[in-house]
Amino acid sequence: MGRNNGDCYDLKIQLSDSEVNTLKLDAIELDLSDVSKELFFLLFILREETLDEMLVKQYTSDLDWKWFVKLVMHHRVYPLVYLKLKELNPTLIPANVRESLQQQYNNNTMKMLHLSREMNHICKAFTNNGIRTILLKGPVLAIQLYGNLAHRTSKDIDILVHADDVEKTEDILVQLGYVSEDEHLLDNWKRKSHHLSFEHHEHMAQVEIHWRLNPHFSKSFSFDQLWKRRNDVILSNQTFHYLGNEDLLYYLSDHGARHGWFRLRWLMDIERLLPTISSGNMNIHFNQYGGQQYVGQALILLSQLFSTKISRDLEVLTVSPKSNRLAVMALYYIKRIVQLNPVPEKSVAWHYHRYIFSLMSGKQKLTYLLIKLSPSSRDALLLPLPKSLHFLYFLLRPFLWFWRRMKQQSI
Repeated sequence: MGRNNGDCYDLKIQLSDSEVNTLKLDAIELDLSDVSKELFFLLFILREETLDEMLVKQYTSDLDWKWFVKLVMHHRVYPLVYLKLKELNPTLIPANVRESLQQQYNNNTMKMLHLSREMNHICKAFTNNGIRTILLKGPVLAIQLYGNLAHRTSKDIDILVHADDVEKTEDILVQLGYVSEDEHLLDNWKRKSHHLSFEHHEHMAQVEIHWRLNPHFSKSFSFDQLWKRRNDVILSNQTFHYLGNEDLLYYLSDHGARHGWFRLRWLMDIERLLPTISSGNMNIHFNQYGGQQYVGQALILLSQLFSTKISRDLEVLTVSPKSNRLAVMALYYIKRIVQLNPVPEKSVAWHYHRYIFSLMSGKQKLTYLLIKLSPSSRDALLLPLPKSLHFLYFLLRPFLWFWRRMKQQSI
């Protein structure tokens, strides 16, 4: 996993055997009765290290191969699926399915190589300008979790920087040819959001600059704390930095939870990371900032969908009533092909907004509502006012929200 800098916290959740057994009785079983045959086959492929050909025959009888391929693509796990299926007797898998997955695998290999070059170029520019960077996902995650650039998919490059360096990184990206459609016309834009998105149309590359790990509007570890615990890895004679193991588990669990785990790839990431997490080291973050319900939710899903073995010290997180409730809610998205990002489909919007609210603590819910009531750059775009009159946006906020909704409905 690379070299870890700074001290690694080592607190343990201590439970007796009787306490653990009592807690296990409270854990729920997820209802998988309505999971499609195609999704069951996909879970089987991802779960097993080596595929039993007799079981493959049973799973694939009367299988809708077109729907199966669609599921594989939706969950962004086609590199892993291709690598497993290509080892089977060719007669077990339709030729067009094998060829389609092979093509996607080859395309992804080229894309990841391209993203790696772009990551190298961007990080070098930031370093030359005195900006510290921590890579959150992308090519580095593929190397560290899967051991091969081609075995994981990535849409973009996610980079965490210090909040004070955001404007500087934006200027550098613009110089490199990137453009952003994210508006930040009002002074509160850093408080209302946690990242900016950029795109290079010629290079066909996307970058997200983060200054917080999540949008929960609550306290978390500072950039300097994350930097102290970072991991380092050398690729192509250049040193890249990414989150320390426990910080990475928290971030990936939080990210997956916020998106309802609608891509199985995120759960695969967690499974690959778990062996590097030592006996309860997450406890410092939980004690200071919370988030155990997100990790607990991920562990429940891994345990019941992939039969992942959870260590004794982390197992206690799987019996939390909230984690179990969130796991049940997330299963709604895993069973379906839904698009929740950047905005949820209309068919699942109500369910998703209720789910997102369920993720939050009471304090986070209050802060979320207050932030939502504060003006946004969209208000300034809809009704431009001179800076001296920006205070009026607080009073105009309800009317501007209603005006915007009416315009959307008329389109």
